[in-house]
Amino acid sequence: MELTIDPKVVALIKKKRMPGDRMYLDFEDGDGPFANTGLSCRLDLSFRFIITPENYPATGLAVYNDSVETAVGPVRLKQSSEVYLDAKTRLVLGATGALQLKGASGILADNIPILRIEQQTAGERKLSGGPC
Repeated sequence: MELTIDPKVVALIKKKRMPGDRMYLDFEDGDGPFANTGLSCRLDLSFRFIITPENYPATGLAVYNDSVETAVGPVRLKQSSEVYLDAKTRLVLGATGALQLKGASGILADNIPILRIEQQTAGERKLSGGPC
């Protein structure tokens, strides 16, 4: 799988990224440490671009068992999520300003937030950026 990140999206990611951070293209399937246990307001495929500090606890991160090299560095993802992506997928800024995953088959996912998730403390997560 190939993930190309549009230069405009690279700039958005760099605004939230710090040296040593790790990045994930997270498919919201309820699996992994970033799973949202609340009700989802999404009816379509839901992906999130997540940035964590290098020292983020490793518990649960094994589900991100694949990695692709991109313009911003390696991005980890769940191999099981690749079924929803094209062999050549692009992360772009759509006409409305929302991030989209696009492939040869068209728009694969829309309204993808860029979230920075800080280290967990007592089961709580600190999120920044992106709407529901």
